[in-house]
Amino acid sequence: MLRVQDLFKRYQAQAGEPAGGVFTVSFEVQKGEMFTLLGPSGCGKTTTLRCIAGLETPDQGVITLDNETIFDGPTDKIVPMYDRDIGMVFQSYAIWPHMTVFENAAYPLRVARKKKYSREDLEKRVDRVLEMVGLLKFKRRSATQLSGGQQQRLALARALVREPKLLLLDEPLSNLDAQLREQMRAELKRIQLEWGVTTIYVTHDQAEAMAISDRIAVLDHGKLVQLGTPDEIYELPRSEFVANFIGRTNMFRGQCVNNAEAGAMGTVRSEIGEVRCHFPARHGAGENVSFVVRPENIELREASVGAMGDNTIEGKVMSRVYLGEIAEYSIDVDGKFQLLVRGAPGNGVKAGDRVRAYLPPEKTIAIFT
Repeated sequence: MLRVQDLFKRYQAQAGEPAGGVFTVSFEVQKGEMFTLLGPSGCGKTTTLRCIAGLETPDQGVITLDNETIFDGPTDKIVPMYDRDIGMVFQSYAIWPHMTVFENAAYPLRVARKKKYSREDLEKRVDRVLEMVGLLKFKRRSATQLSGGQQQRLALARALVREPKLLLLDEPLSNLDAQLREQMRAELKRIQLEWGVTTIYVTHDQAEAMAISDRIAVLDHGKLVQLGTPDEIYELPRSEFVANFIGRTNMFRGQCVNNAEAGAMGTVRSEIGEVRCHFPARHGAGENVSFVVRPENIELREASVGAMGDNTIEGKVMSRVYLGEIAEYSIDVDGKFQLLVRGAPGNGVKAGDRVRAYLPPEKTIAIFT
């Protein structure tokens, strides 16, 4: 449905110095997909979204929507924003305060350039979309009388009423409290699936991205650093940035003992000894490498049980934090580093115990430094 090729947009500060942007970003979005641009503030995700919408003009690149080129840098082709079949929900919602709920939702149909809607058709379309987002009974209410969550639903209804080919959502839940944000996250996914609209979602919230996305593009300093499903991004990070940004992890550095092919097991010599790891990408012998293991993948054993073996670290439990369904342990290893482990609360491990932590090789992932 959407293809972005070599998108480049550089901003300049007043002094003429570079001030962010996106640098040669490429990706494709499939029809009906919920595709998320994820990254910290200033990484370029909103710039990418605004270039697709036509709110920003890229310096270079090609953007194609449903086989129609809407921006082409080499030929200077630019389809105006109002002629792109795109709906957009802004972070601030941009609700018209002087209009009713119905009139807010109907506005895109009233100003449509390519098609005129009869009164009956307009009301039918608006009622349908308001019913879908749960606002039909409020259609005659002033938009200023809506709660934050209801305003978010209205902004979504207004973006969908024209049945666009592509829906763009720019951090639409950031203004809501935590409980409502979680509720609306589920509602957004339900509506997107029910409507079947291809969607690009922008957020800096990792949990939000993991919960609703079919695929995630992680951006850092204007560059796309990893693209994959939520499972792939979490389980197989390709860089230190992705490993640290997506969830919590333990990270160590070392050197490859021998050549390791992509998808194979290999050995890394590190401060905790030689560790067997899974290598998603090829690394050569002697090459510097990091490896990560998620806290929930580490197995804790009492130090008196079993012999020390490969991928086993001995240490002392410095703290145990009870979190309900899990407990979080901080393990001190010879005063050199702390190992974070999450496990079952009823395993009998408590603060002060000597333990052995086993790092399963298939869950210990080697990445580029």
